[in-house]
Amino acid sequence: MESRPWDNGTRILHATLAVTVLADMLAGVIVSRATHPHWVFLHSMLGIATLLVIIVDWMWTWARNDLGVIFPWNRTGLRSVGRELGGIFLGKLPSAGDVVGLSSFMHGIGLLAVSGMAVTGVLIYFVIPGGYGFFANTAGYGILTTLGVVHLWLSYLVWFYLAGHVFFAVLQQLLGNNVLRHFTLVRH
Repeated sequence: MESRPWDNGTRILHATLAVTVLADMLAGVIVSRATHPHWVFLHSMLGIATLLVIIVDWMWTWARNDLGVIFPWNRTGLRSVGRELGGIFLGKLPSAGDVVGLSSFMHGIGLLAVSGMAVTGVLIYFVIPGGYGFFANTAGYGILTTLGVVHLWLSYLVWFYLAGHVFFAVLQQLLGNNVLRHFTLVRH
């Protein structure tokens, strides 16, 4: 099934989300390798900016009545996702864009993963002992450790998601499904 192109608002939001998430993830890699306070501050501020973009994305998705598209967790939606997943093994490309299917389902999974990462990151910011957070105190170490572990594991999931997302977009494009048209602001 040929997909419908995204509207310009969705395109701009997707690009903004991609840039903020990737920038914050890269800053997070630097923070994990070094503890210089400037990088921690940059990662924190990028994380807050990313959370704001994620909140706008959730509101945009809800306002467009697209929650059922990216979360097709009903019998019909899951059958569609299952058919497209099975079709991959037969060499059939799943539909992309603004339709219920595997691609939209994976976008929903990605939105949940980056949302979880953003929420745990902001919570970490609020409990960091040593002065970074509003609620900084020594009692926050246990919470900080738990949130840090969850945040770390979600970061692995998001890196895996980002790599897969780019891989499958490039594969779709190379195999003839013009998914890059979803990113231009000019209607075709």
